[in-house]
Amino acid sequence: MNKHIHKTLEQKKEECIELLRSTKRDNIESLIDHITDMGYFIAPASYEHHRFKGGLVSHSLEVYYKALTLRDEKIKVGFPPESMPEESVIIAALMHDLCKADILRYNPDTRRVHALKKGRGHSKRSVRKVGESGFRLTEDEKNAILWHMGGRHICPDSDQRRKFFHENPLSSIIKHADGSSIGEAKARHHRKH
Repeated sequence: MNKHIHKTLEQKKEECIELLRSTKRDNIESLIDHITDMGYFIAPASYEHHRFKGGLVSHSLEVYYKALTLRDEKIKVGFPPESMPEESVIIAALMHDLCKADILRYNPDTRRVHALKKGRGHSKRSVRKVGESGFRLTEDEKNAILWHMGGRHICPDSDQRRKFFHENPLSSIIKHADGSSIGEAKARHHRKH
């Protein structure tokens, strides 16, 4: 599952670019150039988990692999594969935290993450940052990115959120994959200290 975890940062970058290109979507090269310019491949993922140079691409690849497994599980219980196209899993998993690429940096001297600028509402900003490249997300991909943190900021009603995730399997697998990746990273961090 975490076969990428011991790869070098350059290998992770190559893997991510290869996955994005495999979608064969219009403007994918513009998206790759855009995320590279933003610092996607060097940014940490947060102040707590994946807080190292390249943490964002590491976390995003983890989310991708976990989402693939969750997709297979949903297909086994009757969800149609076309409700979670593989190319959409790639795009949503790799781009769900994109806005962090131009905000967070890791300082190896202090071993701390610092913000280059302030930012709020990272799911909406991630959707916007993808669009700035000229790449067009599908509605399902947008929703998967917007709802990846559980959707409380979108819908306060827990029953409605449960209904949304049941009816939107791509959003469901990205949310669960993201949560799993964060949980495992926090556990690894605490074991070290």
